Amino acid sequence: MQETTKADAIYQLAHYAFQFNQSDAYKNRLNYIVEHSKHYGSYDGEQLASQIIATPLKVQFFNQVFDMAGVGFVSSDPSYRGEGRIDQLMANILNDCKENKVLFSYLAPFSYPFYRRYGYELIFERIAYDVPSHEWPDSRRVPGKIRRQTWEQSKDVIKEVYEASNRNKHGGLQREDWWYEYKFHIQRPYYFAVYYNESDEAEGYLIYQILNGKFHCAEWEVLSGNAYHALNRYIATHRDSVSEIRYEQGYNKNSSFFLQEKPLANATIRPEMMVRIVDIEAFLTVYPFDNLQAAFAIQILEDTYAPWNEGIFEIHSKGTVSKVAKTKLPTLTISVQRFTQLFLGYQKLRELMFFNCVTVDKEIVSIVEAILPTDIPVLEDYF
Repeated sequence: MQETTKADAIYQLAHYAFQFNQSDAYKNRLNYIVEHSKHYGSYDGEQLASQIIATPLKVQFFNQVFDMAGVGFVSSDPSYRGEGRIDQLMANILNDCKENKVLFSYLAPFSYPFYRRYGYELIFERIAYDVPSHEWPDSRRVPGKIRRQTWEQSKDVIKEVYEASNRNKHGGLQREDWWYEYKFHIQRPYYFAVYYNESDEAEGYLIYQILNGKFHCAEWEVLSGNAYHALNRYIATHRDSVSEIRYEQGYNKNSSFFLQEKPLANATIRPEMMVRIVDIEAFLTVYPFDNLQAAFAIQILEDTYAPWNEGIFEIHSKGTVSKVAKTKLPTLTISVQRFTQLFLGYQKLRELMFFNCVTVDKEIVSIVEAILPTDIPVLEDYF
């Protein structure tokens, strides 16, 4: 099969599954992401029956950077559904991730129950503001200036501000140059506004579209209070020229409501991306056990698609980890999904205990709580 034929088959199967509008622009975007990804396909002869695209990316946790496989375009020809082809492709991806020391995998689910069977779990939430333009709150005038720029003028500044923001350092991507191009430039009619402080240093940016009389904010990043107020005021200047203003961001149980004289009343919060820890033992060896007060054990229950995770892991002083057949240490017994939520900071231990989602010996409750993250994971990317 020629490469062009394979590329067309990938595009056509994805189009059938997701029913996006066929256009050269969308085809170019899909081809671009495929060029930077690994394509997993299941074939009936030369017929592409099922497929998954796994994009190698990098994510940030615990002041460290890890390899991650972003799973997308999971699709099957309906005449081949129910044959276990996606099951096999997911197993192949997870095995490849383990062999290549890729610690995490992210995906955007069409069905949370469907992807839980592969060990993925909800980690990220999103908050969305979608309001009539006249209701958007204004901000006070602050020192500094905002300049609307082209992508070429602003891309280095956007990268600098994004990488400096603490919001993106617990769960967010460490974006590579090609990803910036894919996300903000290729076939995307975005505007770019950058805030500069009194010393002409960039401290924030706004990436947005104006479509059909509506203001759509794609990303709003700030490094200071003045940057927030200046860019919010910039949005508010559009109130007379657009009918609606829409903005959404990764939700970390906090918002800017407290800054607004009249808080927006119709913000909505929704579940979004799921995460899979590929290798529990490898994860535990890089986990920061700085506050560990006593040894304990973690028992991971059944993990069908990553059976290497099943078993007991003893956590000793200074965070040394060993996998054992039996243990005499007090134990936290947990599924791989709940482990992911707990050790990445999305859920609290006592919350999981209240809903009988974990089993834990009482003497280690406070010990486990002392080592868990205080930051809530945030993600501003989608794949």
